[in-house]
Amino acid sequence: MSSPGKRREALTQARRRGPIDLWGAPDAAAALGRALAVGDEVLDEYTHRFHAYPARLHPATARRALAELALPHGAKLLDPFCGSGTVLVEGVRAGLSTTGVDASPLAVLVARAKTWAAPAKARHALIAQARAIRDDVLQEGKAARRAGQAPPAPKGVDRRRQEALAGWFDPHVRREVEALREAAGSEDEILRAVLSAILVKVSRRAADSRAEVAPRAVARGWPARLFADRAEELAAGLASLWHDAPRGTPPAEVRQGDARELSKATAAGSFDAVLTSPPYAGTYDYAEQHGMRLAFLGLGGATLERAEMGARRSFTDDPARALAAWERDLGAVLGELAHAVKPGAPILLIIGDSFAGRRAVHADETLMKLARPAGLEIHAAASAARLPLGRAENDAFTRAPKREHLVWLRRSASDRPRPPRRSPSS
Repeated sequence: MSSPGKRREALTQARRRGPIDLWGAPDAAAALGRALAVGDEVLDEYTHRFHAYPARLHPATARRALAELALPHGAKLLDPFCGSGTVLVEGVRAGLSTTGVDASPLAVLVARAKTWAAPAKARHALIAQARAIRDDVLQEGKAARRAGQAPPAPKGVDRRRQEALAGWFDPHVRREVEALREAAGSEDEILRAVLSAILVKVSRRAADSRAEVAPRAVARGWPARLFADRAEELAAGLASLWHDAPRGTPPAEVRQGDARELSKATAAGSFDAVLTSPPYAGTYDYAEQHGMRLAFLGLGGATLERAEMGARRSFTDDPARALAAWERDLGAVLGELAHAVKPGAPILLIIGDSFAGRRAVHADETLMKLARPAGLEIHAAASAARLPLGRAENDAFTRAPKREHLVWLRRSASDRPRPPRRSPSS
C-alpha cells in the first residue's frame, strides 16, 4: 500500500531546474519564464492532491501564469483540456469565472468535485455520508466473514464488466469496492469521484500511467477507511479553496466536449483568456490509463477513445499518419481558440516536445507552423530543458534538446517572433 505521506508529483521533470530560453515580446516572455521555472513546490494546497492524474499540470505553473496575466475579478477563463481541473482550481482561487472542457468523462467527474462550490453544510454532509458508508461496508464484511460466506453481490451489476475487472483487484478488495460503489450510488458525482480517487491505490495496477500488475497487501477494511478519509480530504480542500477565493467568485463550469469543436457550444469572443495544456504527441494514452476507472464507474470510454488527440496507441502502426493527424487536430484546436477568445486576449499553451513514432517532435516548431493558418500569432514564449527518457529519446534529440514550452498566442496580424537558434543537447 502507498504510505499516507507519499508525495505526488505533477510534470515529473519540472523540479529539475535548467536553462529557460525566452523569445518574443520581452516582458511577456519574462513573465512566462517565471511561470515555467517551477522548483520543488509542494502540491498539497486546496484540492490538488485529491485525485491522481497522469501528466497533471503543475499547480505552481498555473498559479504563476494567472498571476502574470493579472486578469480582473470575474474575467472568463477557458481550459479546453481541463483534465483533473488544476487550472480551474487556480482560476477559482484567483476569482475568475472558469470553464473547463475535456473529452474524458472521468476528467469531468474529478474536475467538478475539485471545484465544487458547496456550502459548509453540504461539505459536512459529505463527510457524514462517507463515514456512514464506510461503517456500513465494514459491518457488512464482518458479518459475512462471521457467517463464513461472501457478501451478497451488488444489485444491478453488469457481471461481464466486473469479470473483466476482476484481475485488477484481490477478491476481498473487489467485494469491498463494489459495496462502496453500490452505497455511493450512480447519481452522486462527488461520492463517485471520491471512490475513483482510491481505486488504483487498492488495485493491482502499478500506477495510473503504468499498467503492469503490482500486487499490494491491502488489508480488509482499508478501502472503506480510505474512502472516508479521501472524502474528508476533499471537503477540507474545498473549504480552503472557497475561503481564499474572492467574494463573488462564480462556481466553475465543467463539461464534456471536444476541443476541436468548441464553437458548437461557445459563442465567438466569449473568453478573456485561455490557459491549457494540449496533449503531447504520442506521449500518453488516457483511454487506457483511465480504462479501469471508466469501466468500474460505468462512465464509458468509447467517446474518449474517439476524441483523444495524439494518443500513444495511435503511433503504433503508422507513426507518420498519426503525427499528421495530431498536427491537424492541434491546428483545429487553435482555430477554435481563436474563435472563442476576444481580440487580443492571451492564449497560453503549455506543451512539450515528445518522442513519437521513433522521432523527436518539437512542439514549438509545430506551433510556429500552425498558428498563422488558425488566425493566431505567437506573442512570446519560454522554453525549459527537459531530460530525454532513455537512450532512444536521447539519440532522437541530438539536433536540438528536448524542452517544454509555455507559449503565449493571440489574435493579431503582426509578424510572429522567431525563437532563438538552439544549440544541440549534450
